[in-house]
Amino acid sequence: MAVARTEKKRRSVRKPRAPRAVSSSKPVISNRRTTGRTEPLPGWSDPAKSNQRASATGRGATFLERISTTRFAVLIVALAILFTTYVGHVHATQNLLANVQQLRRENLELHLKYNRLKGDFDRMVGPGVIYERAGRLGLVEDATYGPTIEVNP
Repeated sequence: MAVARTEKKRRSVRKPRAPRAVSSSKPVISNRRTTGRTEPLPGWSDPAKSNQRASATGRGATFLERISTTRFAVLIVALAILFTTYVGHVHATQNLLANVQQLRRENLELHLKYNRLKGDFDRMVGPGVIYERAGRLGLVEDATYGPTIEVNP
């Protein structure tokens, strides 16, 4: 069975054709493997011809080949403006963060000062101080209650 397949393959292989005569004086290169045609070798002027820009509506044109120089310059300037704006925004945000941190420190210091002063005030007018002063004035601490007061409606 394997022999039959190889014989089929051998029969289907084409015989190579003789190269056609080319009218130009350029040497001919054979490209039988891919296309079966022969093409002339490139000359010194061929790279300049193949390097020319494709038309703007061409299929193979890339984005940069299709865009005009003016539009490209405007795009570059717009990108530069956006980048500069972004960097300015980052610096402004860093400055704002530094200001916020400074204000938070000041706020914390003010809260600590308020709490300290409130503690001093409470120590001056707290119940312990009042009972002490009342004792110096001659008042006696007693657990007896006064008569009940009733209010008529």
